[in-house]
Parts: sequence; structure tokens; C-alpha cells
Amino acid sequence: MSDLLPFSSQLIAQAKNANCRHLVVLAGDLAWGTEFANSFTSGYPSYFWAGENAPENADSLSIKKAKKLLGQETHCLVFNAHNGFDADAFGALSGTVIGGGLLLLLVPSGWFDDTQTQLPFIQRLVRLLSQPDVLLIQQSETCLPDLPPSDFARNDYQDLRFNCLTQEQTLAVEAIKKVVTGHRKRPLVLTADRGRGKSSALGIAAASLMTERRIRIAVTSPSFANVNTLFTRAANALGIDYNQQKSLSFESSDMVFFAPDTLLTTLPDIDFLIVDEAAAIPAPLLSQMLSQYNRVAFASTIHGYEGTGRGFAIKFRQQLELQTPQWRQLSITQPIRWAINDPLENWVFRALLLDTDVIPSHRLSTRASLEITYRTVPTKELIVDEALLSSLFGLLINAHYQTSPNDISQLLDDANMQLLVAELKSDEGDSSIVGCCLVSLEGGFDTDLAQQIMLGKRRVKGHLLAQSVAAHIGIPQGATQHCARILRIAVHPFLQQQGIGSSLLDFTQEWAGQQQLDYIGTSFAAAPELVSFWRKAGFLPIRLGVTKDASSGTHSLLTVQPISDAAQSWQQCAVSLFSANFLSQRVEQFNELENELFISLFQYSSAQLDIATYMPLPLSFRDLQLSCYCQGGLGYDLAIASIESWLSEWVSSDDFIHDPTAALAVVKVLQKQSWDTVVAQFSLPSRKHAEHALRSYITQHYQSSL
Repeated sequence: MSDLLPFSSQLIAQAKNANCRHLVVLAGDLAWGTEFANSFTSGYPSYFWAGENAPENADSLSIKKAKKLLGQETHCLVFNAHNGFDADAFGALSGTVIGGGLLLLLVPSGWFDDTQTQLPFIQRLVRLLSQPDVLLIQQSETCLPDLPPSDFARNDYQDLRFNCLTQEQTLAVEAIKKVVTGHRKRPLVLTADRGRGKSSALGIAAASLMTERRIRIAVTSPSFANVNTLFTRAANALGIDYNQQKSLSFESSDMVFFAPDTLLTTLPDIDFLIVDEAAAIPAPLLSQMLSQYNRVAFASTIHGYEGTGRGFAIKFRQQLELQTPQWRQLSITQPIRWAINDPLENWVFRALLLDTDVIPSHRLSTRASLEITYRTVPTKELIVDEALLSSLFGLLINAHYQTSPNDISQLLDDANMQLLVAELKSDEGDSSIVGCCLVSLEGGFDTDLAQQIMLGKRRVKGHLLAQSVAAHIGIPQGATQHCARILRIAVHPFLQQQGIGSSLLDFTQEWAGQQQLDYIGTSFAAAPELVSFWRKAGFLPIRLGVTKDASSGTHSLLTVQPISDAAQSWQQCAVSLFSANFLSQRVEQFNELENELFISLFQYSSAQLDIATYMPLPLSFRDLQLSCYCQGGLGYDLAIASIESWLSEWVSSDDFIHDPTAALAVVKVLQKQSWDTVVAQFSLPSRKHAEHALRSYITQHYQSSL
């Protein structure tokens, strides 16, 4: 292809003139692809290579470390997919290419020459890479593709006040500043796709506030790399030299970066908190930030790399409505770093299903009746039906904000993955997916391997449920028996609270029986409402993780439902063991567990066991002490055993009501938190006031229980 150099030069010139980006696919062996890539990369002052086998002169990074490039920009990116295609990394890195740049995708020739032997996800990818908006160059072909059209609208917007590049960005800066200058407790949620200038708007607003007043601003994000653009733009606006430092000072104002956990541990005295890439921060941490600070701006990428900000906005909205009902949401839609209707962005969104959504609620509300049917969907149906795959993924994105593009390849390629759906029939006879349950088949190991897993000497890839039952509970049958782990369950938000999720689980249980499985189970971020949902569905807790999960910020709870008699025989033992462990761990591993969740699990555990056997104390002596305590005698330290014995029974009784004073009693007596912690948590003036509140609560309810 002697005309490659003129072709690449024309393509680059055209892309720069239109401020758009293109995807160029080089399908052939790696040496050929590397040589051809050089014809394109030589037209830029610099480029970046993602993947293995990078040329010596190239700045490069492995695919696994792709997120280190977030917040950076490049004119041209080479993505080497010869060792596999990582959808998450590709989606993330595509956003680093600026307008006028190219993304060069190097793939094996077999993807196109022998497509039917490829995994389903690659088969779908090949179909999408063959579409007209992709420039496909194959080693086996002699012709080059036609140059793409170049009629893209230019952005001529000017903003002399903030130097913003679009009107939406100007409005975003003004909205961010209003969080500080307006009323308290009115946080802003700012969302945008990649390349819209969201982080720059945060930096511009911060700099403007720092020049107008004395202010202390804290910035937090999953990593400092995520806010590099924010700090760069703020430093430029303030005329400050910036060398990746994590703080900026201007006259009597400053802006400092804190990691999320450090922020909530140290609780610095600040006037304004900026939370960037909030979708990647565990929801419980965001809730704590909302409680601790009066002026907060949350920002997140809608179709992001850690998952999706759209799902984040939906989930976090519930917490915002509870804590700060006057919160405000703003979106930036017009791109800045590239042209509107950018070819690369359009293809990435389509291929990775980043802009897919659930069926609009108005289309469901016109149904005369809810005729729901349930069925399994084979992988081959998803491969050929893009609309079906898109609607399914839309459900998952809205239900689970950690859903990411790699979940598409797992769904299509993993032979152990099974999909069960709820379909709504329309009056015209067509159907729409309104619920889905994604499960993974696990277990079935031989006895020797199960024993090795139980002893912690072997670990098999996948099979998290089966291996957890064996290794974390000490029941090897959990690994030898066959089971299914529920990874995701989702119901259309317009049709929630109508029993569809419960019916879908009933159908899943029937399916599991037909497959001759022994048990089904799931693990989820423990929250009171989720514990209640799964218990009502027949899934009983058997293990609570002693450390918090990094992605959710909460403890993970493992629950199972036996299908066969063989699984039933060990499940009750596992439930009893969980209950005994929780009652023993409550003052150590779980003494900081969220109050409502703690009470729920404490009540559950107490119901499984005879609580009196764990706190043996003669009732006559206990009543004598409590009577004295209620009349103002003794003190907490002298009556603790009697107080704990009675409160354990009281919390487990039908008369118990969870209110703030009850929460105080549980936190102090059953979780053994320090008095300082109790005073701070319940906003009391002193320990004396906390002890008085506890004594009053015990007096009121002990005497009424006699």
C-alpha cells in the first residue's frame, strides 16, 4: 500500500480541521500493524501505546494499568488488542484522545478472516468494526478505505468572564459557585460525558471563588490522577505554577486534595467540598460526605470507565432526597475536546453500550395490564439481537452503577453464565424485557479439590460462591455440590415494588431445580432493605465479610437458598454458625456496623439461637440490678452485664421500635462503642448527657416490659 502515507496525511489534516477523531483498525499480524501504525503516529508530535510490544520510542503502559492515563490527553493512541480486547480499558483510553486525533486499534487478522471461530464478544465487535464510520485496513486487502466526510460544526462560543468554551460550561461554573454563595444544604450533582469540560468547570469555579473570598476548598476523588485537570485549570486561572502538587494557595485561600477515606477520617475544617468522579466512590462514603459538609458539589462522568455515572445519579438521588431535598442537578452535553457527533465517540458508545437505557416509562404506562412472563435467554440470541442486548444492558446499568463494558464480554463469552428474564407483553403482542437475573453456574469439584479449597491450599478461578462456602465456613460440600451464584438482579425502575423481582427469583429457583442444582446464593453490599428483600425470598445469611468491600464501602453478606435435600442438611448448620459468630463478633469486627443493619442482623441471629445461652445471668439478680439502675443507683460500668442481657432480649422482641435513643443504646451496649464515639455520633454535649439518655431509655422500656 504505497499510498498509505498520503492517505494518513490527508486523514490527519482532515481530522484536525474538523476537530473530530476517528477509529482506524489495523487487522493483520503484529509486525505489520506496528509498521502501518507508524505511518499515522508520525503525523503527530507525540502518541501513546497501550498494551504489550510497544516500540522503543513510544510512551507506553500495559492494558491493566490503563486507568493511570485518566485525566491525561494524547494526540494519537495505539491500542494493541493482539493479546485480547479489554473493553473497560478501551472505553477509558478512548477519552484521552483529543479532537483531531486518531485511535489506532491493532487486531489479529483472524478476527476478520475466521470470525466464526472467535468468541461471541469478538464476533459482535467485528460486526461493529465493519461499519462505515470505522476505517478498516486489512493486511490481506490491497485497497484503502475511503476518507470519511468532514462536515463538522465548529464551536465559536466566547466567554470573557471565565474563558469557558461552551455556554453549558459557563452555566456549570455559575452553578458550582452558587453552592458556596447560596443557601446551605443545597448540593449540586454535575454530570457529563467525557470531553465536556466538567473537571475544567470545577477548576475554573474553584479559582474564581478563591480570588473573590477567603475560602478553604477540599477536593476528593478515587485518585489524584482523576482531578489533575481540575487542579491544572485552577492553577492556570490563578496564575500559579503547577507541578502535580496536591494543594494550591492564593492569598488567604487554598484548595487541598484528600483521598476519600482520609477526608472522612480527619474531617478537615473546610468551606466547600468538591467530589469528582463520584460514581467510583462507594455510596456510603458519599452519604457521609453529605452529612458532614453543608456545601458540596458532586461531579461524575455519565458513561464512565469505572461504571456509569447515570446509574450513580439514579441511586444517589434517593439519598439526596432524604438528606438534602433541595439539591440540584445539572448536565453538560456539548463536547469541548472534540466536535459534536464525533465519529470515535459515537462508535465507542455503540460498541460498549454506554448510552443504552431502559424502555421509556411512558411506553410501559400505556399497557392495559401487566402480563409478565419468565424465560431463559441463550447467549446466541443476544449475539444476533442487538436491541435485546441493549435493553438488557440498560437494565443492568440503571440497577448497578458498577456495571462496566467488560460485563458485556463476560455475559456473551462465559459458558457458565445464564440469563433469566421477565418480559412484559404489550397489547400488540410484542414483548419487552423489564427484569433480568444474571447467574453463574459453579461448584461440582471432586472431593480432594474441595478439601484443598476448604483448607485454603487451592483457589480456582471463579466459583466464588462454592469456594466461599468451603473456605470461609468450612463446609466442603459447598464446593462438591452444584450451585448457581446470582451476580445481578434488576427490574425496570417504573415497575419496581410490584413483585416482579420476587417472582423472577421464584422462577430462578424453579429453573435451578430443573437443572438439578443443589443450592443458589448471592453476595451483596449489606444494607437493611437488601437483607430484608433476600430473606423474604428465602435466602438466609451465612457469612458477613469482616472487612469492608473496596467497591461498595460496606461489608458483603453471603446468603444461600437450598434446593436439594443434600444442601438443606448443611445450610441450617451454616445459619447457626453465622448467628453464633455474629453475636461473638459484634463487639469487635462489627462494632462499627451501621445501626439499622446491626439491629437487623442481631435480631436475625438471636432468633436462630437461644440468646440467654450467650449471656447467662440469673434473672433475679439481673432484675435487682436493673431496678436499682432505673432508680438512679449503680452506674453503667457496674450494671453493664445486666443491661446487656436485658437489651439483647428487648431488641429481639416484637415490642422493640428502632428510634434514635434505641440506636444509642444499641451502639453503646451491644456494639461497645466508646462514650466519645456515642457523644459525637448522636450530637450530644457530653458523656453525662449520653449516660442520662441511656438510663432514661432503659428505665422507660424495662419497666414497661415487666
